[in-house]
Amino acid sequence: MKFQYSYRFFSSVLMSLLIAQTSFSQTLPGYLIKGTLIDSASSKAIEFGTISILDDQQQVVALTYSDENGFFKSTDIKTGSYFLNLSFVGYRQKRIAFTISSAAPFDFGSIKLISDVKQLDAITVTGMKQLVEQQPGMLIYNAEKDISNTGGTAADVLRKAPILNVDAAGNVTMRGNSNLRILINGKYSGQMARNAADALNMMPAGSIKSVEVITSPSARYDAEGAAGVINIITKKGNQSTSGTIEVVGGNLEQAINPRIAINRDRWNVSSTLHLHRFRNKELSSIHRTTFQNGAETGKVRQEIVRDNAKPHSSGDVQIEYLADSANAFNFSANGWLGNWPQNGDQHNSRLTPDGQVIDQFYQSVKTKAPNKGMDLNLGYTKKFRKPGEELYLMAQYNRSIDDFNYNAKQFDDEQSLVYREINDNTTHNREWTFQGDYILPLTTSGKHALESGVKAILRNVGSDYQVQASENGIPENLGTIPSRTDRFDYRQDVLAAYTQIKFKWSNGWALHAGARMEGTFLDGHQRDAGVHFTSNFSNFVPSATIFKKLDANNNLTLSYTKRISRPSIWDLNPNRDSQDPKNVVVGNPSLKPEEVNQMELTYALQTNSDLFLNVSAFGRKTNNSIESIVTMDAAGAATTTKQNLASNAQYGLNFSTSLSLLPDWKINSNANIRRAHFKSGVLGIDNKGAAWGINVNTSVKLPGNYSVQAYGDYDARSIELQGFEGAWFYYSFSAKKEFPARKLSVTLTTVSPFGSYRSQKEVVSSPEFYSIMRNQYLMRSVKLSINWEFGGLFKQGSGRKINNDDLKNVKQGG
Repeated sequence: MKFQYSYRFFSSVLMSLLIAQTSFSQTLPGYLIKGTLIDSASSKAIEFGTISILDDQQQVVALTYSDENGFFKSTDIKTGSYFLNLSFVGYRQKRIAFTISSAAPFDFGSIKLISDVKQLDAITVTGMKQLVEQQPGMLIYNAEKDISNTGGTAADVLRKAPILNVDAAGNVTMRGNSNLRILINGKYSGQMARNAADALNMMPAGSIKSVEVITSPSARYDAEGAAGVINIITKKGNQSTSGTIEVVGGNLEQAINPRIAINRDRWNVSSTLHLHRFRNKELSSIHRTTFQNGAETGKVRQEIVRDNAKPHSSGDVQIEYLADSANAFNFSANGWLGNWPQNGDQHNSRLTPDGQVIDQFYQSVKTKAPNKGMDLNLGYTKKFRKPGEELYLMAQYNRSIDDFNYNAKQFDDEQSLVYREINDNTTHNREWTFQGDYILPLTTSGKHALESGVKAILRNVGSDYQVQASENGIPENLGTIPSRTDRFDYRQDVLAAYTQIKFKWSNGWALHAGARMEGTFLDGHQRDAGVHFTSNFSNFVPSATIFKKLDANNNLTLSYTKRISRPSIWDLNPNRDSQDPKNVVVGNPSLKPEEVNQMELTYALQTNSDLFLNVSAFGRKTNNSIESIVTMDAAGAATTTKQNLASNAQYGLNFSTSLSLLPDWKINSNANIRRAHFKSGVLGIDNKGAAWGINVNTSVKLPGNYSVQAYGDYDARSIELQGFEGAWFYYSFSAKKEFPARKLSVTLTTVSPFGSYRSQKEVVSSPEFYSIMRNQYLMRSVKLSINWEFGGLFKQGSGRKINNDDLKNVKQGG
């Protein structure tokens, strides 16, 4: 009943907004401009090109796109001076100044765009540069248009992107599934592979142009990332010299983010530096009850306080060189370093069923978690004489070192030391990737094409861990524990080949169909334990997308994809993390990959009146699912490890909309509802239930170059294998003042101003125990961001990059 009321309320609001939008759009005065986009070499029409109309302050006032004949028009402007900005994938941007002085039509005639070296992308459904756009199998969130992202991080950006959810710790899920890949400019990132939550906090929001949320990846993508792929597109200069300097100060975070780009005839060089420090404070309480044969046997109570400062930095440089019109080279280097401590103090009690204290102690944990690494990328693009025929060759090298060391001390009621444990763990990762892609047009128009490619990933990981603990009853007398000291070496080689065919017909139909074959070769070894294992397997991964353009504003897409998920080193590492003796985490070297089948049906509406609506229905079935399994011992201590002991099925609906209530008042919203069913015959679990969420983001442009924005996100309870995760609410407000003459902007942002802590609970249960954890995260914050821009606008990078979207899960520490 509650859901029906919420649904009716949401539908009523949406219909009201649509009616308002229609009435407002009908009263706008307009002056007609028109023109035709053509290729400079072939003189062929450019379909779906983006036409942006900017005022003298470089603000977008109108957007449209070219039709099948390259023709475009717009009526959404008044008299005045403007710039016409034209762009399309595979072509250089072009800008033309013009003035509207009367109601007479302004005809640009034929405008030629020069071909550029860019990745052949999916069919562009629309070129309208709204906050959210749709393409077959993906949604695009244009983050640079959202003022509330100023001074934030990539986590703040993804929090507002459609379909995605980001919790307080920065963990990202898509439709309730955390098994997704996050790419930067289409390439694999060692930072993201190590820990996506930490990496997102190392990336400034101001460097992000847009976010591609790819729900149905094609055969070109690695078979990994069952939930989908997130591709973060960064900005790049398109003038001779351009850049920004951003300074952020607040009660929870401080940052300095300089960016610079230099563009010459054949060269484009851009660089970004990020220096960031943020404070993470959490309060947790755990109430756990154990059972035997249905009878209560005891209780565990924990109160935990964590307060950590996490300084880190990252930087990158990207170089593109256009040797001639047919040959291009690109190189990029990215490096990072930081410290991510998890210091905490806790009070632990063990009680009898009637509440009598059996044992209690205090635990203090000091951790050091430094990490550093780098990614190096080299790419070459060859364009042949036949239009659309292209060859891409790429190589990547990744190297990283991660330390996670904790020093845990236990004290009795009199604050006397009773036990001490030290765990030192160092992980080295080295990885090579080689990739080649070839695109062969099947027709002179280039609408039909065959794409094929090969790829090899050679990954070596080593983890050294040593545990020392009190022995002989003397707390300060530390001795090595041989059973918990070892070296774990892991090698994973992946060889893959794919082919896909793309058809596009003039009647509005399009088809992308392909298949990918991957062979995986695993080899693991525990040095001291003498344990050695190997595993070789192959996977056939088909995918298909059918697209139908109903008319200029409406289209339908039906997609199917099959995906797999290989366990990461953090899931496999057998090092036992017992910094919290009542909540132990240990890896499982015996994990096997999981397999996912997914279907999606999408309807999209996008009009010239700045209205966007996307509705998608999806279904996903995961076999041999990799899930966190919690077991309990007689003393109430929980051990969490990954197991292949379950399957899960999820299906649901996603809604995304964006529209203008007034010319200067915009709103976008995302809503979702899904049903999940987890099942494990081995564990005797059959858990199912519904989950839903909604977010609303609205901005108003005020006179005097002021603008304000408000954002709110509510996610209801979601089902997991052994329990559920409670509801979560996040909200923020922003105000921005721009000084166009000085290219300066000042933004004030506050998060959760009406409550210092936001709460969320997690329940895990089985016939042997019932555990409820209540987490409180310090969210109330205020920050001031000052952004100075020099040299002009930014655009996204163009080169095709490596994208190793092929590992499940992220590092949880240890």
